[in-house]
Amino acid sequence: MREETTQVLDSSSYMTLMVPFLRRLPDLLRQSGGKRWYGTGESAHWPVQSNMKLCAALAVMATDPDLENYAPRIPREEILEIALDLFRYAMRTHRTGDWKATDGKSWGHHWISVLGAERMAHGVNALEPYLTEEDRERYRRFRISESDWLLDEYPVVAGMEGRSGKNRPESNLWNGGFLLRTAMDYPELPRREEYLEKATSFLLNGISHPSDVASEQMFRGRPLREWSCGFNFTPNYSLDHHGYLNVGYMVISLSNVAMLHFNFRERGQSAPPELYHHAEELWKVVKHFLFPDGRLLRIGGDTRARYTYCQCYAVPMWLLAVDRFADRDAARFEKNWLDIVRSEMEYSGDGGCYTKRLANLRKTSYYYFCRLESDHLLSLSFGARWRKEFPLAAPSDPAPPQPAQWEDDFHDAALVRTSESVRSWVRAGGQGATGLCIPLNSSDMAEWQGNLNGCVTGNRIVEENSTGEQKTFPGGFLYSGKSDLVETLPLGEGEEAYAIAGHQTAAAALPDGKTLLVAGRCVMKKEATVNGVLSLNLEIPNDVFNGFRRRIRAAGFDKWFEMPEEKTREILDTGTDVICVDEKVGVRLLYGGKSLKIVRAGDRNILLVKPSPPDLVSLYAEVIAVDADFQSRRRMPGEILFDTVCAISAGSSLEEMTLRSARAVGNGLTRTAEVTGADGKTYQWTISYREDGGIPETALSRDGVPLR
Repeated sequence: MREETTQVLDSSSYMTLMVPFLRRLPDLLRQSGGKRWYGTGESAHWPVQSNMKLCAALAVMATDPDLENYAPRIPREEILEIALDLFRYAMRTHRTGDWKATDGKSWGHHWISVLGAERMAHGVNALEPYLTEEDRERYRRFRISESDWLLDEYPVVAGMEGRSGKNRPESNLWNGGFLLRTAMDYPELPRREEYLEKATSFLLNGISHPSDVASEQMFRGRPLREWSCGFNFTPNYSLDHHGYLNVGYMVISLSNVAMLHFNFRERGQSAPPELYHHAEELWKVVKHFLFPDGRLLRIGGDTRARYTYCQCYAVPMWLLAVDRFADRDAARFEKNWLDIVRSEMEYSGDGGCYTKRLANLRKTSYYYFCRLESDHLLSLSFGARWRKEFPLAAPSDPAPPQPAQWEDDFHDAALVRTSESVRSWVRAGGQGATGLCIPLNSSDMAEWQGNLNGCVTGNRIVEENSTGEQKTFPGGFLYSGKSDLVETLPLGEGEEAYAIAGHQTAAAALPDGKTLLVAGRCVMKKEATVNGVLSLNLEIPNDVFNGFRRRIRAAGFDKWFEMPEEKTREILDTGTDVICVDEKVGVRLLYGGKSLKIVRAGDRNILLVKPSPPDLVSLYAEVIAVDADFQSRRRMPGEILFDTVCAISAGSSLEEMTLRSARAVGNGLTRTAEVTGADGKTYQWTISYREDGGIPETALSRDGVPLR
């Protein structure tokens, strides 16, 4: 686990991380014709939000009474003037204003157009004494205009399936919050009661649960069932946002509750009960998905740059949990995460957070890069202001992490956490099915880009049509599933997006606290060009968060690896079937090959979303594979791309892995593995693949007794 360097947790913990950003601020600001803005300045929602987010962060810095302690050579008035300029750019380029954004358009009246204002609210509270009457009037007109549009034009909907277009937990929260804030700040408005009524509807359909549709709990004189438009969360509080098990947006939803909670505290207003609807229940589930150091345990993966956007908004979530739910563990997550932020900022070296790690992204999309930097700085400003304004609890004393077991049928997801390890499998992940098996205190080893599920590349091949099933038992789980690999970038006119291969997968978490067994079989269904095959595909990040060094050891093989400087791919054959990474993760090949390979990509290889342009990367990872073939060639129907069985063990040394007996045999379409677990018990696992490519059948026993 990362050594903790922060001795206290207060406003200064945040301000000392924020102030260095002022060094690089001139490079990110633009001005023309008496206007000044941050980033690209367009009317699209992310540039608008980025400008507002930086406004809020600068406002917090400029109004901190102790600023001179952190930035003695930077005039407070200069920071304040920039914050005011960014605020005025936002207000005057809105459709109620008199300026155009850099693309010649105004912004506003959109499902996401008020999000920037919600995230900027604490900054506006800080700026309020410095706003002119004109500033206040423009802000008022903007809020009324957007509130009227939300009232008259934007419906409240909710739905569990991300692909339905109705899964809107976070947007319902921010739109409801915007209406609520307008009604409470301007009580004289003629439509105030209408704003409050629709705000209630939005908020109750934010963190909405299946139980809501029959609930008699009363809100504004009506039972919850009458407010319910459906539900966004599954019965187990998982979220299918963007079409996969999205832990990040579970956090985002709570962050919007946090911003409203503290806004009302700052303004001396009382928040209505609908703001907190199911928030504490969701927080208790999200706690399962946090490593002890505060890093998100995103068992369903990510479709954003790693450890940026959603990770940033864990900060307001933790502050909410401390203040509203009296959870001091949240403060420890908060404190430990700041140590990780500090390490990345030190790596960047210029006051920014992502300057080096996301350098390729900045070259490819300055628009997106500016957004991510503004999220980073904004997240720090929440802590800087709220820990200054309110007596929030300090971190609890370290305690052993509590074991947890969680499952979700909708995503075919299972998680088993002990005090020392974490193992999971999710069929509906952001980049296909994905697994994890690492020590709990080694969050820097986590990645989910098809992790442990094999990888086939070609003409934009993606995993689609997946189905599966999972079942848990005390201390473990079984998973089996199947999917199609679809070629989605045909080159011929009129050519369809064909399913070119069938992929069958199985996984078993043994109740020994350490071991995850993984089996995969991938067979071509149609002739197609394939340019990469990686079976197993165990990804171990080797980047800034672990100091760019990993040791991989095997019998007759012992090497230290650093992030490559040469931009060429390299495949190293270890010549053995058992290896260990940093004496933390052991890997054993049981069936389907002779030895384990280490695939080195030559550059950062963890994509934002797969597939995507090769420049849109956010981490470098070493890849452990059985088959590693990058020859581009035509593959024929019936050709087996891989058929392997492996054992992964969290917290096991090479010697431990070698001493435990393990073997697997194949008979037709059946694979049978027999292994000795870390508990000394003998486990037998059978996988029966189906000729038609359907979900394989699996069974697991311990010392001859079936586990169900």
